[in-house]
Amino acid sequence: MFGPSGLRCSWRTHCVYVVLVSLLISGCSSGLSSAIPSVSGPTEDEEVRISREFRREAKKVLKFVNDPEVERYIDRIGRRILAATGPLSFDYRFFVVDEDQLNAFSVPGGSIYVYTGLIERTKNTDELAGVLGHEITHAKNHHMARASGPDAVSILSLLAMVALARSGSGAQAAGMVGQAVSATRQLAFSRQLEMEADTLGTRYMAAAGYDPKGTIEFLKILDQERALNPVDVPAYILSHPISQERIANAELVVKSLGQTQPRPDDPTALKKVQIVIRMDRANRDDVVHEYEKLVKQAPRNPELLYLLGYAQQRQGQLSEARANYEQARKIWPENASLQRDLGRLYGEMGDFMKARTAFDQSLAIEPNEPLTYLYLGEMLEKSGDLRSAVGSYLNAQNLAPLWDRPLYKLGMLYGKLDRPGDGYYYLGRAFALQDEDDKAINNLERAVKILGANSPRGQLIQEELNTLKKRKR
Repeated sequence: MFGPSGLRCSWRTHCVYVVLVSLLISGCSSGLSSAIPSVSGPTEDEEVRISREFRREAKKVLKFVNDPEVERYIDRIGRRILAATGPLSFDYRFFVVDEDQLNAFSVPGGSIYVYTGLIERTKNTDELAGVLGHEITHAKNHHMARASGPDAVSILSLLAMVALARSGSGAQAAGMVGQAVSATRQLAFSRQLEMEADTLGTRYMAAAGYDPKGTIEFLKILDQERALNPVDVPAYILSHPISQERIANAELVVKSLGQTQPRPDDPTALKKVQIVIRMDRANRDDVVHEYEKLVKQAPRNPELLYLLGYAQQRQGQLSEARANYEQARKIWPENASLQRDLGRLYGEMGDFMKARTAFDQSLAIEPNEPLTYLYLGEMLEKSGDLRSAVGSYLNAQNLAPLWDRPLYKLGMLYGKLDRPGDGYYYLGRAFALQDEDDKAINNLERAVKILGANSPRGQLIQEELNTLKKRKR
């Protein structure tokens, strides 16, 4: 977060805002006072509203990673764990915050946020699955409502203090931040709730096919961070206190699970996401140089060749990336994401026939990956095959119904095809997922007007419109 001077604020300011809001707030902006939860805690319907209102406010103060590779990676892990938790009370949404902090948190109603700093510190997907399992449990078991905390007046006072601290400067702001940090130390989850989240989260992620030892390893990372930085305690530790007792409990949980059978996972998936994160910074050239050195040491390693090609592709070195991709594919033809990225590269270079072949091979290996259909749609659109691109985007949307990106692509593409009714409809749905209700309503109303209010399609869209308008009240 940045103050008016443009200088980066202390992590404490950011932490205070996130912890206070994520643990206790039930609404933001103009509806704040009416949205504070009652003593008995919010109902499930109220939690959905809490989640939506928080998402709107979060977009104003947090910077999010806007990259389909990162979005799908986190969402894929989260959905896999959710499938092992049983019936869901609400739609879960996963977001990546572009901030170099070891932090993650969940909001009532199923909005879960992971920071790039945490993703960079994890060594494998199992550790990240342990974090997501923990945060999913907090939301699923209504831990925020069960956590003890100050009354509504105190919450409002603390939020006002944080807002002033973010916009102020000098001693006044520093003093407010200090008071707010002191208050957040009382808002951490209780020992009982942390143990419950560790226990159930580990069981969920193990049932989803991840190695439950990932929970233990990540808790050890937290413990090491606490020991190395006793003053600047990472935000995740502040809101999720770490202790040897928690580590011991996680070890007992893993032991109680007996022999587990983790499902094989693409070893490049996390590393690719870490490349995306690192290449969004000033020292992006270092990433390519590092992988070039690694490939020199192991020139026949397909994983390293693939990751070097991926970094080169993102750097714009397309010919070099192609050479490394193709060499990696000779050794590792069964890797679906390698085939997908090679297809995307061929598309960038204008070789649409080879691009289609690579995409088809990727889908033959992994037929239900929406990211592949999204990239295939982009390639088909670039090649001029707009109708086939529509089909590809529709496949992506059907496989990931809560992902706004395919819907937005469909909206824009239908406009090119001179089908404005469909275009406005899909844009409206995309804006609804982005919590931009006014834009969503405007586009859906245009769709109804074009398609006809009395037509079967128009009537269905009108029902969606009525739902959106109702939730705005």
